[in-house]
Amino acid sequence: VRAQNALQLKLQAFIAEELQDWARMFPDEFWYELARLEGVRYSPRHRPLRWGRYIMMFVYDAVDEDVGRVLREKNPNPRFLRNHHQWLKQHGREKVNNQIQRVITIMKLCNNMDEFREKFARVFKKAPTKLPFDDLWGMVA
Repeated sequence: VRAQNALQLKLQAFIAEELQDWARMFPDEFWYELARLEGVRYSPRHRPLRWGRYIMMFVYDAVDEDVGRVLREKNPNPRFLRNHHQWLKQHGREKVNNQIQRVITIMKLCNNMDEFREKFARVFKKAPTKLPFDDLWGMVA
C-alpha cells in the first residue's frame, strides 16, 4: 500500500490530468546533435520516427521509468500538438528540461551513436543492453 501511495504521489507531481498547451520543449540543438551522431542530414520537417523512441529512452525513461510508462499509456500515439511533454505539470517539465540539457551535453562529447549510448549508460547507470537499441538500428535506413 505504501509503495502504491508513493507511486501515486510521484505521478501527481509529474503528470497533468489534461493535455496542456503546446510549448517548445526540445531545443534545435538537441535535434542537430542527434542528427550529427547518426550521421544524417537534419530536417525539422522530416525527423525519423526512431527519434521518438530515443526521446523516450534518453529523456522520459531516464527521468523516471514510471513517468515514461504513464506517458505512453496516456499518449500512445504522440504527434504534432499531442506530445508527451504536454501531459507534464511544471515540476515534470523542469525535470525533463534538465534531462534534455544533460543529454545534449553528453551528445556534444561524442562522435557517434555508439559512443553516446556508452556514455549515456555510464552517466545514468543504465545497462546498454537494457535499452532495445538493436531493434532501432534495423530502422536506420
